[in-house]
Amino acid sequence: MLTKPLLLGAALLAAACQPTRPAATAATPTVPDSPAVAPAATPAEPPGGGSEKLFAHRWTLTEAAGQPVTSTGDAREAHLLFFPPSRLSGATGCNRLTGTFELTGTGQMKFSPLATTRMMCPEPAAAAETRFVQALGTVKTYYVTDAALELRDGTAVVARFRAAPPNADK
Repeated sequence: MLTKPLLLGAALLAAACQPTRPAATAATPTVPDSPAVAPAATPAEPPGGGSEKLFAHRWTLTEAAGQPVTSTGDAREAHLLFFPPSRLSGATGCNRLTGTFELTGTGQMKFSPLATTRMMCPEPAAAAETRFVQALGTVKTYYVTDAALELRDGTAVVARFRAAPPNADK
């Protein structure tokens, strides 16, 4: 006796779980189901390589705002380290820096305002630090290979880096 109400309840539940379609009218012709087509994926990587290359190296600054930067070889040497998914740290040549970045599209990058320590820097390190930090504030695109990283303001290169051995400072 309980079997009929249970079967009726199960049938109602199954019917309620079925996807519904709007009724076809003269104004809306029915179209047979077609397989869902996923939109073509737009890669968020530049032609020179993927973001995984950003994370693989310690990037030592070699040029900022068109001016060469001399390597000091110490911990304060101007460099950047990128950490997935969007954190970075490094040094300006005198002070340490930290912050976040965003990969916003194919070869596009945007830095958040970066925080730096405030130690007094002797010249020429102070001028190089200013050029470097200002350059980071203008970055819109990047290009990375296994051994080089270029940060650009959209058209011009504002900073160039060379790759240090992987995990050199991580």
